[in-house]
Amino acid sequence: MAHLSQHEVEACRQTFAQYDRTGAGTVSTHEVPSILTSLGYYTTEEDVVAHTHQDDGEGSREIGLEDVLRLLESRKQHSAADTDDTDTVEAFVALGGKADRSGKVLVEKLRNTIKEFELTIDLDMMLAELDKEQTGSIDYKEFKSLLD
Repeated sequence: MAHLSQHEVEACRQTFAQYDRTGAGTVSTHEVPSILTSLGYYTTEEDVVAHTHQDDGEGSREIGLEDVLRLLESRKQHSAADTDDTDTVEAFVALGGKADRSGKVLVEKLRNTIKEFELTIDLDMMLAELDKEQTGSIDYKEFKSLLD
């Protein structure tokens, strides 16, 4: 668990133990979202099952502490990645894209914004690489590339 601190691992162990009422070393996948929520991370039971591939076909979905720790680590990494993109997504939305990273930003609107803020960016040169079809708009991936 390279991306989890010792404190996070211990907090997870303690919370896991509260849900492991039988002492068998497992909890129901139904309980894992509550465990992770108490640790500050959101997930669903469906995500837990998909992540751990736990379903014996009889409705018994039990996972151990190591699986919960791996899921916690995964959620922590996803959360960090989402946080890192927050400013980029906000700029994308301000220029006409959507918060879910869909939609497009019109190149003309981007050009006007650059002029308005008196930025010295050679947008045409940057767009020559990104918008080769010259559609007049760029998606989130292309927009993010402009800022990297």
